[in-house]
Amino acid sequence: APTQLPEFEELDKALFNKGVSVIEANLSDPDFGVDSFAKAMNMSRSTLSRKLKIIYGGTPLDLIRDIRMRHAKSLLSNPNLNVSDVAEAVGFPDRRYFSSSFKKAIGMSPSDYQRRLRGLNETGSETNTEKDN
Repeated sequence: APTQLPEFEELDKALFNKGVSVIEANLSDPDFGVDSFAKAMNMSRSTLSRKLKIIYGGTPLDLIRDIRMRHAKSLLSNPNLNVSDVAEAVGFPDRRYFSSSFKKAIGMSPSDYQRRLRGLNETGSETNTEKDN
């Protein structure tokens, strides 16, 4: 593949970062989809799809899902939030649909993911737990 000129790489990075910011700003909106994303990016749906395919290697919907799942993983680490809270926070009003989407993306259910995180927290491995002095 031909190497891109550095200024195009910078533009691609800026476009990608703007896309991530737009998705994050609309994270909890269940109606935020590819059409809303394209509109917010001031692009046609096909232009956005074409550009993301080149920069990211996936579709706009893949990117929206990836960002939502990344945030879901982060929110699930909060012991004060239950799976329904997390589902709503990342734009899934239906907990069951969120759970199946999460399992498909991450390889385990949100509650198993939470249990695994809590187990790691209790044993102190993989997380920095404060020790009593």
